[in-house]
Amino acid sequence: MPDDTIGIDISKATLDIHRLSDGKMMSFSNCPAGFKALSKFCAQT
Repeated sequence: MPDDTIGIDISKATLDIHRLSDGKMMSFSNCPAGFKALSKFCAQT
């Protein structure tokens, strides 16, 4: 699996993500369900 770079802006309510390789941006809730969704997002190639 190649390395990838993501940026994460953490706030009280959300985690805003930008993946450099494809420019995709997402926003997840700052809670356990959001962490799980973030993990799935990061695992995508």
